[in-house]
This record gives sequence, C-alpha cells and structure tokens, in this order.
Amino acid sequence: MKYIDLHTHSTASDGSFSPSMVATLAKKANLCAIALTDHDTMAGVNECFKKGLELDLPVIAGVEMSCVYNSKEIHILGYLLPDTFPPKKLHIKEEILSDLDFFAKERAERNNEILKRFKKDGIIISMDDLVGDNPNTQITRAHFANALIKMGVVTDKSEAFLKYLEYGGKYVPVKKITTNRCMEFLTKHDFFISLAHPFQYKFSESELESLLIHLKDLGLNGIEVYHSTHSDEDIKTLHSLAKKYNLLPTGGSDFHGAHKPGLDIGKGYGNLKVPYSLLENILNHIS
Repeated sequence: MKYIDLHTHSTASDGSFSPSMVATLAKKANLCAIALTDHDTMAGVNECFKKGLELDLPVIAGVEMSCVYNSKEIHILGYLLPDTFPPKKLHIKEEILSDLDFFAKERAERNNEILKRFKKDGIIISMDDLVGDNPNTQITRAHFANALIKMGVVTDKSEAFLKYLEYGGKYVPVKKITTNRCMEFLTKHDFFISLAHPFQYKFSESELESLLIHLKDLGLNGIEVYHSTHSDEDIKTLHSLAKKYNLLPTGGSDFHGAHKPGLDIGKGYGNLKVPYSLLENILNHIS
C-alpha cells in the first residue's frame, strides 16, 4: 500500500523545518508524494520541489488559504496539479505569486493589529520576537504563541491559544478576506480546491453542509477527509459528505514539525494513512 501527505508546512509559514527538510522527512517516512501547503504563501514550494526531484519524491505545489465564513475563520487548500505525473518541472505563474501578495498584505495588517492589541495590555512583542532568524516567514498565530512562551507570558502553546490567540478573540481580529475572494483567486488560477480539516471550525452538521454548498457553488472540488485530528467516525462521516456533494476526498497530516509535537509527517499522531489512490482520483479528475 502506498501513502501520501497533502497537507504539510515549512518555515515559509509556521512549520519548524525548511521546505527541503520537509521533503527529506517525507522520503524517510516512505511517502510516495506530498504537497507543501504553507499559509497564504508558495514561497517554499520551489525549494521543496527541487529536493523532491533529488529524492525521487513527487512534490505538488500547494497553499493553505485563510478566509472568513459566518464570522469564523476557515482554511481552504489549493493544489496546482501538473499536466503529467510525477512532475518533472514546477510551473508557478508569476501572476499567482503577485496575487498572493494581496493575501500576504492582509495577513501583515492583521498581525500589526494583534501587536497593537497586545501592547495596549502591556505585552510588548516585536517583529524580531516573531520572525526570529527567519525574516521571510509568513507570520501566523503559532509565531505569536512561540513569542509568548519565550517571554514567559504563557507556559505552552495550549495556554497561548486558549488565553490570547482564539480566532476573533480580544487579540486576534476576524480576517477581512471572504470565502468569495479566496475562491476567486483559487479558481482563477485553476487550483484543485479542498476544504481543510472541516471539523476544526466546530460547525453543526447543518452549518457544515451549508458551508459545503456555498463553497461548491464557488468551485470547491474536494474535502479533507483524512487529517491527524479525525477519528474513524469522522472519516466515515466526511466520506459520506464527499459522496453527497460530489467532492473528492483529500488528506494530510497538517505537519508543522516541532510546532506540533508528536505529529509526524504522513502518520499524524500515529494512525494516519492517506492512500495514494486519493491522489490518483484527483489527477484523473483533471485529465
């Protein structure tokens, strides 16, 4: 049986390993293909892809976009699928990268607002505290959590998120990017589009189905059935939803390296197995 991981992060956003190291770890884990899906950026894809070529590991160019739906932040995965598989060359149009700058700018504006809110309460965090030795990283809530831990404000990430970093909370304003704006970008550039970790948003069954209908109307192709946080019952439920709404299942670990302790690439917390057949179905869909 062959396995894949279509949801991984590197130091280009909030992962702890470089893009090339992500590919190396995936090869060591005997994976047959991966996608690098950093937050609102594809800056690490070229490095990961090149390392994948060296290791005979197919790497799919991906991105995880953040947007807001009914005042909740949701994440949408986009995959630039190659014409032939395994891919021998990486083709990311310059227009894609320039369009991504719009989302990066919005993220930067929100990060500045978060810094202002912390400062107002006497918690002074600098950009140097956030970026560390990686000035090109795309700043996420994980960077704020790490800074709060180093400053001694909290003891661990769980406390940081619970007290300070909940979406739409006192310190983290709701994003301005709508699902329509996000899907417009992804469909414009022919990404294969999948809703990431559907149960993390804590929607009711009817709310989740309404979201799927909404996104389907905007061009959604898939739903992340397999994820490190999904139980067997979750997977069964999501398979049913995928079938009901004619969506293709996708899956991945949501690997962040040391920033999510105990979560391994391709294996999640130990039981994750994303079959290669999912990728074959996706590639057949676009051929």
